[in-house]
Amino acid sequence: MQGWNLDWQRLKENDRAFLPQLREQNMRRLLFAAPLIPPINLLHLWLFWHTQPASPAEALWREGILLAHAGMLVFFTLLALAAWQFKRHALPRPSQACITLGMLGTLSFAALVSAIDQLVTSNITPLLLGCTLVALIFLHRPLSALLLFSFTLALFLLGIQQTQSDAALLISNQVNGLSTCAIGLALAWLQWRNFVQFSTQKQRLEDQQLLLEEQNVRLSYLADHDPLTGLLNRRAFSDIMQRELLRCQRSQQPLCLLMLDLDHFKTINDRYGHPVGDALIQQTARLLGSQVRNIDSLARIGGEEFVLLLVDCPQEQGRQIAEKLRQLVEQQLCTIDGHELRMTVSIGLSTLARGQQSSYESLYTASDRALYQAKHNGRNRVETVRLD
Repeated sequence: MQGWNLDWQRLKENDRAFLPQLREQNMRRLLFAAPLIPPINLLHLWLFWHTQPASPAEALWREGILLAHAGMLVFFTLLALAAWQFKRHALPRPSQACITLGMLGTLSFAALVSAIDQLVTSNITPLLLGCTLVALIFLHRPLSALLLFSFTLALFLLGIQQTQSDAALLISNQVNGLSTCAIGLALAWLQWRNFVQFSTQKQRLEDQQLLLEEQNVRLSYLADHDPLTGLLNRRAFSDIMQRELLRCQRSQQPLCLLMLDLDHFKTINDRYGHPVGDALIQQTARLLGSQVRNIDSLARIGGEEFVLLLVDCPQEQGRQIAEKLRQLVEQQLCTIDGHELRMTVSIGLSTLARGQQSSYESLYTASDRALYQAKHNGRNRVETVRLD
């Protein structure tokens, strides 16, 4: 019993999971198929209207066929119009009702015509065509398919009992009808199985594609950012610096390059451990990042070293910004694992004046030289070096 319960639960889960896709597919197929049926009904009506019956049985057969096709003509004309309206206004429940009515109407018509045909012939071709077409054109959930084809079989058996008087032919067509509905059910289940497998594989591929895109975004981010602080890394900063340098030279704008280095940072690592040092670097990076403009670029280029590009910034303004950053770092009290720590920073500044030509390497070397002077002159200070 437990195994049956698990299968039932899985079946219900599949029904719920694929119902929106199922409805969309079936609605699209109904909108394609429903308008094709009324012209076929009109053709049959025209043919049978001009057919003269040779016997009372043929007359009754002709009358039944005319009535069946006339009813089917009206039914599918109204169904096509209703389905188009519901699809247009995105109404899921009425759309599902149209789909169900379309399948029931088609199979009922096939069973009815096959029963009427027993008045003059023993073949059940309409039932075979109806079951096959409904099974192949529409997608059916397993339980729905079982109920649908069981209803069709019951309707067919009831109908031929009224129209087939030969006992042997009656039994033969009852067996044939059962086989036809069983074939339709098997085709419907096969269609459903293929649909579920295809949809599952498609969803798996979409999930894998999404995961791949997310991983690519993450890899792209990691390629350009320092994993500890989230700031730009040396490579990404170098690319930005090259572009901004060319832009500023074309537009005759000044720029400043600041190199920052935390003072006595090795002592922090040796005394408190590298995790505390990493936390201190992270807090310092957040502090520096909160003070830069959107147009500026801040990067960590290694260890306790940072570099800051200030675009459209003359030397005096750049020195004021550097001094402000120095004071903020000095005033910052970092509490990490119960340790209250204060840091200072030395800053080297180089400037590209308006109209001046230079390279990133020259600016970097100048800022590094200025930083060395700041360290040599006592640390916790800002030093400026002119470009050669």
